[in-house]
Amino acid sequence: MRWQILLHKVKRHATLGWALLLIAAFALMAWALSSTYAAREARFRQQVEVGLNAVNQLQIGAIAAWRAHEMAEAEMLSDDDVLATAVAQWLQQRDSAHEAPLRTRLRSLVERLQYSSAYLVDTQGRLLLDAQGPTDGQLPATESIALRQAFVQAGPAIVGLRQGDGFDSTFFSMLAPLFDAHGEAVAAIWLVMDAGTTLYPLLQGWPTTSHSGESLLLQQDEKGLLYASPMRQWTDAPLTRRMGTSPSRDTIADQLMHGVRGVFYARDDQHHSVVATAGIVPDSQWLVVSKLDTAEAFAEVQQRNWQVLALAASLALMLSGSLVLLWLRHAWQRERMLKRDLQEHMLWLDAAQKAAFIGYYAYDIQSQTYRGSAMAFEIFGLQPAPSATREQWFAAVDPRDRDRVWEENRQTIQEHKPLRMQHRITRQNDGQLRWIEVLGDHAEDAEAHQRRIVGTIQDITERKHTEEALERYRSALETQVRIDPLTQVANRLALDEALSQEWERAERSRAPLALLMIDIDLFKAYNDHHGHQQGDECLRHVALTLSSATGRAGDMVARYGGEEFAVLLPGATEEQAQAVGERLRLAVRELQMKHSQGVGGGVVTISVGAASVLPHAIAEEDSSSAQPLQLAAELIRQADAALYAAKQRGRDQVQTWNAQTERFATLNRKT
Repeated sequence: MRWQILLHKVKRHATLGWALLLIAAFALMAWALSSTYAAREARFRQQVEVGLNAVNQLQIGAIAAWRAHEMAEAEMLSDDDVLATAVAQWLQQRDSAHEAPLRTRLRSLVERLQYSSAYLVDTQGRLLLDAQGPTDGQLPATESIALRQAFVQAGPAIVGLRQGDGFDSTFFSMLAPLFDAHGEAVAAIWLVMDAGTTLYPLLQGWPTTSHSGESLLLQQDEKGLLYASPMRQWTDAPLTRRMGTSPSRDTIADQLMHGVRGVFYARDDQHHSVVATAGIVPDSQWLVVSKLDTAEAFAEVQQRNWQVLALAASLALMLSGSLVLLWLRHAWQRERMLKRDLQEHMLWLDAAQKAAFIGYYAYDIQSQTYRGSAMAFEIFGLQPAPSATREQWFAAVDPRDRDRVWEENRQTIQEHKPLRMQHRITRQNDGQLRWIEVLGDHAEDAEAHQRRIVGTIQDITERKHTEEALERYRSALETQVRIDPLTQVANRLALDEALSQEWERAERSRAPLALLMIDIDLFKAYNDHHGHQQGDECLRHVALTLSSATGRAGDMVARYGGEEFAVLLPGATEEQAQAVGERLRLAVRELQMKHSQGVGGGVVTISVGAASVLPHAIAEEDSSSAQPLQLAAELIRQADAALYAAKQRGRDQVQTWNAQTERFATLNRKT
């Protein structure tokens, strides 16, 4: 009897030991799964925040570039001594002869530079003249304050975004002061621009197909934050609705008013939980806020969390069932159950690896063989096996990365440093090109004299695709800033950049540089007769024809403003530039676009002014340290003089700049 009691106690303690061991194994497995998913959630959150911040910074850069460009245009007007002299003469005499050039200049600001309105105002803020002729009225109070500021600082003053005062939409305006030769203020140019066609498009477009992603332009004043751009959820006009706050101070407005910038989490005005990022547009009262609903941003990681919870619940149920069976079954049944549980645990571990796209490996340096998990072999497209040779492992590495990967592994082995690298592989079973991240650290067994590199392999293809999509979006946004939205050819900014680069290149190589200035003949009459919509179609057809007929890959066609285009011809001589101009002139005539008041037999024609210079010769003659774009002003001036001569001599022709052309243009402009 005593032996039976003792045997029963031994069996009971053995069962308890197995139960405790099984509990510890389940706890370790749950901890491993929890750590894996926590790390993946942190990486995913970081990717969302970095991507959202990149979109915000790109849009801030585009708006800042737009403001700087408009300010530069206003500064050019203030520095235009010829315009200031013409205004002073007209103010003294008020005759039609002096009024016509000023109306033409105001019209060019509207037609070429896309301003909604341009007015000439006196020093007291009275409206004097617009593109149609004399006008009357007074500057609004806000613009009057800006006018005084412009005269005090002797430079343009920005009014910013506003509503009302006779304008149907939100507008952005500037005051450009004009001074005579003695530095006395004579008048100012009031420039008005429609924000809906110039500023707001810079906030549109995201690199991903997000349903809730949105960028907002906010304007700060003493009362708080105003929505300065159209909103998706409301029909209110810009600058009429304020961003709301809450007693709990957890809204976007609360965060911004407390100085929070960069990435943060809050609620929007519709009480949605969002991840947002905010940045200030330099030299302005504007904030750009890009936001995304957290429900959409983290939908994938939340789904994975539910999987983790489901897996944890399964583990708990299995643990309970296993404990009951341990207490009810004999020792041989408990041993059999333990083997089965161990197999299940391995399956769960494999499932966790697949969910995170992570595999584990160990490289034995002495035998040059790899051992790894099933997921590691699956990432490489290999059949699961006890081990793989180094040659089998490296055969999957993309040839473009093979030398770099080989060198990184060699340095890791020789210098005992951690392995950290990303590279491409071609899966051996299906030929797919994938990106992987390989991490590894040294592990040594001093007793067995063995060295190994132990680490993880993760498939990061989707992350790489996201990074590439962001880079493509950034490039597209930068390109859009340099494209004329109507004609889809390069704009003035892109032309200035290309002219500066080609000038430096031609100066170094001592090669010529040519420029064509092109104007559509009697385009105003075409617009008046056919309407502005047909006029826009005419501009598009001419731009497409010029782009198709230039002939060389390095040539650039740009819209210079209004109905005027420019063609940059690197390496072209005067004769070559004239030949290209003649080819473009004939190509436009062949379009056979009807023009009842045209000079070419009832069709649309162009006048072309051509000029070619040697940049190195101009640079050697110039004693100042002028920038390339400043030196290139001579090329623009010559081409413009040749264009003027072509128009004065009957239009529909090509004129090349020379001394005779210069004298003709100067004489006719004076008369």
